[in-house]
Amino acid sequence: MKTGDVEIMMNSAKETLGYCCLVGCLLFASCAKSDNEPQQVLFQTVENASESHTQITNGIHVLRSVTEWSDFWSILKTSYIPQPPLPSVNFSEKVVIAVVDSSRATGGYSITITHVQISAAGLVIQAVHQSPGPACLVTQAPSQPYHIVTAPAFSGEATLWLTETVLDCSPP
Repeated sequence: MKTGDVEIMMNSAKETLGYCCLVGCLLFASCAKSDNEPQQVLFQTVENASESHTQITNGIHVLRSVTEWSDFWSILKTSYIPQPPLPSVNFSEKVVIAVVDSSRATGGYSITITHVQISAAGLVIQAVHQSPGPACLVTQAPSQPYHIVTAPAFSGEATLWLTETVLDCSPP
């Protein structure tokens, strides 16, 4: 092999490496999130439980003030004597988000917020609703599952994306 051949091979390798870097950068840029895509935000659970007697309507509730939060908590905990203290929230930085299930005739149901994302329109709340399967043993008391979290304050609307699952309690 001559010296000229080595130079040609080196130039060819440099060009190939350059093309690979260019393709890699283009692929990376295409995978990067755009400003229109929801961005994951941190949230903290206040309570994830089920009450037996509430007057809370099912769906998503966004509480942006101490008054709204206090009213919601009082209705949620109406059957407690004494009523549990209101969890503290700094509403200059946070909002309270509650996802509440419909009232159920039995136990065995749950609802869990899994992701909170901020988008141009507001927040997208992803939650999983779990129902008991036919082989599951459940309490025979009415229930209304809910999950309450705090998240960064935002403007706009909150949208709920709910995934339905059924628990399989069948023996293996």
